[in-house]
Amino acid sequence: MRTPASRTAVFSLLFALFVVASGVTPVAAQTAGSSGQVIGEPDLTVLTSTEEFEPGTKAQLRLSVLNRGRIDKGGPSQYENRVTTARGLTVTVNAGDAPIEVNTGSLGVGNVPTGTTAVDPVDITVSEDAEPGTYRVPVEFSYAYTRGVNYDVYGAEYNDFTRTETAYLTIRVRDQARFEVVDSATSAQVGDTGDLAVTVENVGTRTARDASATLTSRSDELTFGSASASSTAYVGGWKPGERRTANYTVALADDAAVRGYTLDLRVDYTDTDGISRSSRPLNIGVRPMGEQRFSLEGVSTSLRVGQDGTLRGTVVNDGPSTVYNPVVRFRSTNPNIDVDSSEYALSTLAPGERADFQYTVGVSSAASASVQQFNLTVKYRNQRGDVRYSDGLETKADIAPQRDRFVVEVADDTIEAGGETALRVRVTNNGDEPLTNVEAKAFVNDPLASDNDEGIIAALAPGESAEFTIALSAAGNALPKTYPVSFDFQYELPDGDSEVSQTYKVPISVTPSQGGGFPTGLVVGAIAVVGLIGAVGWRRRNGN
Repeated sequence: MRTPASRTAVFSLLFALFVVASGVTPVAAQTAGSSGQVIGEPDLTVLTSTEEFEPGTKAQLRLSVLNRGRIDKGGPSQYENRVTTARGLTVTVNAGDAPIEVNTGSLGVGNVPTGTTAVDPVDITVSEDAEPGTYRVPVEFSYAYTRGVNYDVYGAEYNDFTRTETAYLTIRVRDQARFEVVDSATSAQVGDTGDLAVTVENVGTRTARDASATLTSRSDELTFGSASASSTAYVGGWKPGERRTANYTVALADDAAVRGYTLDLRVDYTDTDGISRSSRPLNIGVRPMGEQRFSLEGVSTSLRVGQDGTLRGTVVNDGPSTVYNPVVRFRSTNPNIDVDSSEYALSTLAPGERADFQYTVGVSSAASASVQQFNLTVKYRNQRGDVRYSDGLETKADIAPQRDRFVVEVADDTIEAGGETALRVRVTNNGDEPLTNVEAKAFVNDPLASDNDEGIIAALAPGESAEFTIALSAAGNALPKTYPVSFDFQYELPDGDSEVSQTYKVPISVTPSQGGGFPTGLVVGAIAVVGLIGAVGWRRRNGN
């Protein structure tokens, strides 16, 4: 009868012989009543569903990993799964000799059991001058795996390894027609229609049949024919190396800016196999001719927060043409800046001539004192009577801090409790403009009152002062302290607009009545003292 020790020795000897035969490093087996071995390994293949690409394009390689798994010696399913799973798989695609640039680094796939596992797409760029043909793309994958498992009732021991392999994918660069824009020219002007000629070459290796070239505008300021966003020109058969010029009629809107416009060109054709295809989009830049230029000189401002001011300056026609019926247009993106009239008409200006302009600009109280940038443009008519717009003419303006419209003072700021007084109020125009019909209104709260709280001043020049009087009384029980009396003013500006000022407050001190009266303050103080003494006694009785 064999002892446990002899059984262990026999088991170890058999496992060692098996491992040597299979090339697995020996691992000490545990003694057990139920034991065994599982031996296997992953068997990986990298697959792709995208194999054909066009030169000069960005594309994606869509990969998947097929793990067939191999079991050399079977056993419990959990151990078979262990030896056939590739753990922590990473995949790296390299360009190799293929005319591509790989834009994605190593991809982490994770654990890959038997079956097919998807891999994140790999971004590639196919070279513009890639020669048609097939290419092998190396794919390197690394993972950890278990070659063998020794198990018994006490557990299992694993023989773990790492592996790095390189597989190859085959891709094909398609042999086909390809197109490049080699030249473009236009006679179009802002507000006019004109010709746009685009010359395109077939730089591919195959003939394009029934080809047509479609131009599409990215801006609604540039259109084709009857205000269409695109236009198509038929070209027909197009051999490799052949250049074709397509002509289009384009129109620029009257208010279009003089700048470059981007158009997209797409060539639709039928290849030699009879399959309909479209080229990648080709960008074309178009700039209208005949740009008119202007500049500004001597710009000055007198702007202040909460007040109206002026913006004046001189516009210069820098050429190249005479402009007719020019109008300077003022625009501000600041909602706190307001212009009564945004246009200032000038006389006809020949190249080099100048004309002055002036705007009345209102700055709201919500604005901040800062340096503001204003944008002026010139609207004009050319020699054909077509309307044109200049590029923006930028200028800066200093906005001064807000200054109170009025300075409000009182001649006597005291009143006796229970008494009345005629309060004389002095008002000074602290602004830069003369004011008329200045109507004052006083606001008081208990214990102050007024049965005549309004006053009027016919006119106030800048820096001028005037007085008005209101009736003011104080209740007999008014406490001796300072109370506010508030004023606001409605007035007319030189342009006839009426405005209401901010609220101004002046302090009025109420003094005790000279006629005596019940000493309310003394009684209140006495009550407070008695309450304090009572509270102290209560705390003492309660041991606090």
